[in-house]
Amino acid sequence: MIGIVVVTHAGLARELLHAAELILGPTQLVGTVSIDRGMSVDVAKEKLQQVVHRVGADGDGVLILTDLFGGTPTNISAEFLCPDVVEILAGVNLPMLIKSIGARSNNDLGGLAALLKEYGKNAIMRPAELLGTVL
Repeated sequence: MIGIVVVTHAGLARELLHAAELILGPTQLVGTVSIDRGMSVDVAKEKLQQVVHRVGADGDGVLILTDLFGGTPTNISAEFLCPDVVEILAGVNLPMLIKSIGARSNNDLGGLAALLKEYGKNAIMRPAELLGTVL
């Protein structure tokens, strides 16, 4: 099974996983890394390496979901990028995380990343448009 790691600023990663598990129930092979202001880059890399190793132990690959392209979580994660082994998607949101947990058993790593890129974008909705109340 493809492992998933959510890497974000502050505690967002933990809270996204908490929300996903509130909806889906307990998950397997999903980890989080939260990077705080006072954390050194070396400590952040070590934490990420440990989580990537843990969730990817079965060899099916690891998908890292980060919060902000160009931010420290993505920049640190980029050092782990390896074709067919570790893939990264920046811009994580709750629908993307939920979909990744459900779709990872039916896709290879590259296919999952491509699917989630589109899914995450399409999950952004403006209710006023749907309800016909936009002026």
